[in-house]
Amino acid sequence: MEATTIAEGVLFERDVAVRMRDGAILMSNVFRGPNARAPCLLSVTPYGKDKLPDRLGMFFMRLAGVRFGDIAVSRYTGFEAPDPVYWVRNGYAVVQADVRGMHKSEGRASVLSDQDAEDFYDLIEWAAVQPWCDGGVALSGVSYLAMSQWRVAPLRPPHLKAIVPWEGVSDLYREFVTQGGIPEVGFIPIWWKNRMQRGRNRHFDFAENFLEEIGRHPMLDEYWERKRPALDHIDVPALVCATWADQGLHTRGSFEAFRAIGSKQKWLFTHGRKKWETYYNSADVQRRFLDHFLKGAANGWPETGRVRLEVRSSYYRHEVRFANEWPPAGLRPTPLYLDAASRTLSLAPVSTEAASTYDPAKSGPSGRVAFTIRFKDAVELTGDTKLKLWVSGSNDDLDLFVIVKKFDAEGRETFFCGYNGYEKDAVAKGWLRVSHRALDPKRSTPLRPWHTHTRAEKLQPGEIVPIEIEILPSSTLFEAGTRLELWVRGRDGAKYPAFRHAKPPRGGRHTVHAGGRFDSHLLVPLLRGEIVPA
Repeated sequence: MEATTIAEGVLFERDVAVRMRDGAILMSNVFRGPNARAPCLLSVTPYGKDKLPDRLGMFFMRLAGVRFGDIAVSRYTGFEAPDPVYWVRNGYAVVQADVRGMHKSEGRASVLSDQDAEDFYDLIEWAAVQPWCDGGVALSGVSYLAMSQWRVAPLRPPHLKAIVPWEGVSDLYREFVTQGGIPEVGFIPIWWKNRMQRGRNRHFDFAENFLEEIGRHPMLDEYWERKRPALDHIDVPALVCATWADQGLHTRGSFEAFRAIGSKQKWLFTHGRKKWETYYNSADVQRRFLDHFLKGAANGWPETGRVRLEVRSSYYRHEVRFANEWPPAGLRPTPLYLDAASRTLSLAPVSTEAASTYDPAKSGPSGRVAFTIRFKDAVELTGDTKLKLWVSGSNDDLDLFVIVKKFDAEGRETFFCGYNGYEKDAVAKGWLRVSHRALDPKRSTPLRPWHTHTRAEKLQPGEIVPIEIEILPSSTLFEAGTRLELWVRGRDGAKYPAFRHAKPPRGGRHTVHAGGRFDSHLLVPLLRGEIVPA
């Protein structure tokens, strides 16, 4: 196939056919230099390798409120994929392929299936023996293009040398189709209709109807277990990006995958900004990592701190430092006890029992309870957070939405970047459908409850039960005089672009019990400073 010059030093071959082990043909685009063999940077996409970029789709995403940030890339850059012009000019070949059954690739499309992982394996091994490749292959990409890396890397393709999964769900049930067992009903139907159904190769049927499968599998069962990657089998060097900002989608999965992967050489890049902007503006960091492991460059990468911490103070204001592990050493889990009478948080257990009630169907102050603490001195909270609550309700189930907020010394809320670039988000969030409260004691930690989601335990009206809610990782500096506020409510706490949970049924009340027998408390990850209430 004849290559076309698209930029100085960059050749492009469109629709290169790659045969899979079962005979199906996947179509790929190849970007390379004119002469020397080079390591290959590979990604697979369900969104169309020829959407360069999908400007119409991005227009509608912006119209829905998605904010991509400040991005400067070549016009050949696929959605959430590496910029081929940048990487070829820096000594790499770049390949992007349509996944099976999508756009120009043959076969029956599915969602992150075993078949998709096998195909990705075959693409890696194909690329490694091409005349323009030096035999080394690495993977890179955002979101789905990161999630697919979790699936193929455990298969250990012989020529796979490194991975750069930039914000990717690693547990479809816990992080994608539900949060805390509460079904997400906004983004997923839009994604399935506009991205997957419209992108299917019309000559082939789907191997699965993902929306219908969600309805058939409301609990975590074998269907969802089959889609969970064997993270502990991943052994290649990894640069994993995880964000405080994408809570509700990729935050949890990225941190969990970093903890779980078996790689001895792994680095964690954290941030609290827009994911696409940060991916492309961090190409120099990715290149140092890849140059070392694919080119043998003596660039000092092994001496880089294993965990880059971006500690936020407000929207796009932060400091950066490095740690040797995640969670960071020296973290002190510190309980802040809920006082339902005064609506405060305190360091000492509260002796007097009290209760706070709200209407889960309301969106204003009557639709939540809030507890607050003002800090006399600056403190940094970095890591997982857990909320233990004693709750009851007038119905047989409760959907709880938990929000940790920051307010400045004058009482104004301090905002942070959130899901899909949302610009007025809180510090951190957690969710739980109370009937999903059962825990796995072997996997739970003091700061991170692990819910099984295998059975529903409904409540009797008025029955008081203890629950633990996982609040997703964050890193935030609370300056002297600022305050932390904990909200508990019965519906989403922000109007995220293209993301929502089902509204609660009308009627009914939720009650939070605290004090005395009811040791309701917020367990925070104190890393620097001492908590002294003002």
